[in-house]
Amino acid sequence: MAVVAVVSSPRRDGSGDMIANRICDGIRANGKDVIMFHLNDMVSFRQCQNCEACKRGGRCVLDDDISPIIESIRDAEGLVIASSIEFNEVNGLFKMLLDRFYCFLDMNASTILPKGKKLATVITAGLDSDSAERVSKNLEKVFSEHFFFEPVGRIAYTNWMMPAGMPVDEDVMSEAEGIGRSF
Repeated sequence: MAVVAVVSSPRRDGSGDMIANRICDGIRANGKDVIMFHLNDMVSFRQCQNCEACKRGGRCVLDDDISPIIESIRDAEGLVIASSIEFNEVNGLFKMLLDRFYCFLDMNASTILPKGKKLATVITAGLDSDSAERVSKNLEKVFSEHFFFEPVGRIAYTNWMMPAGMPVDEDVMSEAEGIGRSF
């Protein structure tokens, strides 16, 4: 069983991507496999249609670039999520993926996922550290309360508008690797 990492930042080598990769290094150091998805690489994607077909068959009927991500998460032992924030919330690509998690809920709004999958959350912001912290706590709450993920670490990182590729504070990167080792 692998751990799935989903990065929704539009910038490769941005802060969120670098931190998520360091978490994955920690996971791999424990001898576990990681499957990484970059949502900005998707070409074909649709938002949840609220068609309720997943409530009858247990699977989302949409067939697009989000489908393999959803299926990988279904079978994963853990999940690393990384998103930048736009206008004080997760970015649109991540929100589209999150809405597709509706297929993991049955008709009674109970999760069909096995309980106890581990979760690491990374939220990056250009300037607003308060929003990054609030969004990271909220995501952790959504995943733990609705899908019974077990949070193992959360990083809210403000990069003060540094260009992509600039190094992330080494203390943050060490924390990220430690979070990965807890998978």
